[in-house]
Amino acid sequence: MTHVPLTAFGTETFGRLQAAMLHVPAIAISNINDITAGYYLFDTVPVPEKYWAEQENYKKLLQQQGVRVYELADFVQNERTRLEELASLTYMHDTAVITKQGAVLSKMGYGRAGEELVVKEALINLGVPVCFEFSELDQFEGFLALSPQTALIACTERHKAVSVENFLPQGLTLFNEIVYVDVYKARRYMHADMLFGKVNSNLALAYLPAIRSAWHITREGRQEIADFRQFMFERNLELIAVSEHEQQNWACSFVPIDNNNLIHYDIALSAKTKRILAGKGVNVIEFHPEALLAGGGSLRCLTLMLLRK
Repeated sequence: MTHVPLTAFGTETFGRLQAAMLHVPAIAISNINDITAGYYLFDTVPVPEKYWAEQENYKKLLQQQGVRVYELADFVQNERTRLEELASLTYMHDTAVITKQGAVLSKMGYGRAGEELVVKEALINLGVPVCFEFSELDQFEGFLALSPQTALIACTERHKAVSVENFLPQGLTLFNEIVYVDVYKARRYMHADMLFGKVNSNLALAYLPAIRSAWHITREGRQEIADFRQFMFERNLELIAVSEHEQQNWACSFVPIDNNNLIHYDIALSAKTKRILAGKGVNVIEFHPEALLAGGGSLRCLTLMLLRK
């Protein structure tokens, strides 16, 4: 097992992505079949060799952009059995949020239970402490750190509302405010990044029809947000609305490298949205998925971002 301590971590500040963790589940992917695919939330049975090859190409692309890439398996010893069994563990973005105070560890639900234990061991061995973890009865699969001041939590089909409430007091020690959105319960909105993605410090892609209601929560209390777009605009964040078709192709779920570059599936965005982004100085580095589509996730889903600086 390799131990290379990470001396700095945190993703709240929107700077250049400097470090991330990936996982290629060699044994677990090989074992997926028509019966187990649905349990692990895969849309179809992947072709292992092609799936691994695309992941390796993505890893190389990150490295070409100057991102230091850690591999999960290099930092896991005690949880090797789970590491080799849990196929969806490759979608590491859902398992933790890395703040400057440490990791907020998710509590994974059906088909993914136990993934957080593997990630916990890896992060601790990497030098990232855990600053919050949920109880056995909770289910909470991540949130978005929009800035050092603001977090966005979406209550999706992969969250329990009571688990979100349990986290709010701790969340308000990490952030000054929390934007809480209640989302229509559907697989296509299973995580916050399926409906909201921050492009840079002043711009985000969003699919607003997914939001049933939104609330602004601070230590002083909570207030309903009547106009989500205006609320974000008042925080200097312009929203670009994506279409239903784009949303279903992971339009809001991408990997920002810095303020001017992001990595995205080449099938995700319409020509119109690409033109809008280009007009605002944003370059989309495109990646073509084929085998990876079996898992129903984006490149962001594959990526546990560790450090933006």
